[in-house]
Amino acid sequence: MARSRTNTKRYDYTKGPIGRGLMVLSLPIFAELISWNIDTIVEIYWVGRLGSDALGAMSLGYMIPMMVRAMGMGIRVAGQALVAQRIGANDEEGAAVVAGQCILLQTLFFIPLCSAGYIFSPYLMGWMTSDPKLLYLSTIYLRAGFLVLLFVDGIFTLANLFRGAGEPKYSLFGMIINSGVAFIAMPVFIFGFGLIPPFHLAGAYLGLGAGRLAGVVVMLIILFKGSARIHLKWRHLVPRTSDMKRILGLGWPACGQMFFERGANLVLVWMLAPFGALALAAWGLGSRVNNMGRMPGFSLQGAVRTMVGQNVGARKPERAIRSAWVTVGAVVSIMVVVITVLVAWSTEVVTFFGVKGVALPHAVLCLQILCVGLGFEATRRVVAGIFEGASSTRPPMIVEAIVRWVVQLPGAYILAVWMGFRELGIWWAVAASQLIGGLALFLWFAIGWRQRVEYPERRNPSSVAVKA
Repeated sequence: MARSRTNTKRYDYTKGPIGRGLMVLSLPIFAELISWNIDTIVEIYWVGRLGSDALGAMSLGYMIPMMVRAMGMGIRVAGQALVAQRIGANDEEGAAVVAGQCILLQTLFFIPLCSAGYIFSPYLMGWMTSDPKLLYLSTIYLRAGFLVLLFVDGIFTLANLFRGAGEPKYSLFGMIINSGVAFIAMPVFIFGFGLIPPFHLAGAYLGLGAGRLAGVVVMLIILFKGSARIHLKWRHLVPRTSDMKRILGLGWPACGQMFFERGANLVLVWMLAPFGALALAAWGLGSRVNNMGRMPGFSLQGAVRTMVGQNVGARKPERAIRSAWVTVGAVVSIMVVVITVLVAWSTEVVTFFGVKGVALPHAVLCLQILCVGLGFEATRRVVAGIFEGASSTRPPMIVEAIVRWVVQLPGAYILAVWMGFRELGIWWAVAASQLIGGLALFLWFAIGWRQRVEYPERRNPSSVAVKA
């Protein structure tokens, strides 16, 4: 179907310099991630004021929603890839159908799951820790998270749809609104203000949810208004079995990848819990700062997923391949600078978040160890985006499963328990697994990815998508 709004000038990612196209896509995505990470910074900052017990409880309670959100990751990765391919093929109606079915799937999944999660939160946290204080605090935090999880995850599904259409400026606008609201709401819900009572640790997640809800509303208005390439209408939200199956068929490996990653992180936190609140607080801070350090990788992952997807949809395999290699070179160069800065100023970074006293050296050491694998992990994210843009979602899942459950977890247990290195063994196992995973997926990409793009018709004649 031809584009219905050809009078609107928009950037064409299937033409022109590849580097410029990546910049047009990745810079708004990077700004969007900065805006999103403001939430994380604000949350850690205010929770840090509640003490190390609150930070440790947050580290415990944070992991279960992250694992549950793996399903949302599968939906949004599939949605972005399929929207990009439809836009590349000049089919805006098809892109709107994909967007509507993604939103519907997200809603149908999270409403019953969040209800069950709220009810069973004490039992979930009881599996993670037997410490009465940590159990009480983490249960409160987790229940607050399940109350707002539909919006906390949903905003990223909407953002990926805009990215697939090549219009990250709209998702950036929604994220800025989200961060502005969360910036004010978090301390208000934590400490109370006026008629709002103090919710203490639960207020951190409630404030985050308030921001995400505001961002979701803004993005939905843009989609329904029709100013974006995806013009959503109510008919697009009517269930379509074939489209849902296609989204789920492409999305389940991405979902599985996230389950392997976040399930492993959940087990790691379970391993860390016996080593006390200081170890948990150091991991909670170090891992989140580490995630922020990967932002260039995340932004380029989103950009290359769209670049590859649109060029596959436009039947331009050579341009898709060139886009992939340019992006890999860019992420390697950027991460060298990022890692150098984080290691050199690790003490200052940790101190900024309110960690002091006996907890300070633990958090600094955790951050420095995690930086060892940071560049490889960021590169792996970019390479995963390359595969996903060509609808080849299984290789990242396979590498994730092996690295997390065959290398990382056994290695963490051996180092931490058998060899007696305690939390240091766990942190080193994480860094080593990131290094191995990054190299493994890059080699898979370098050796076997080209034919997936060059010969899509041989693999699936009925679709421009390339099946893994």
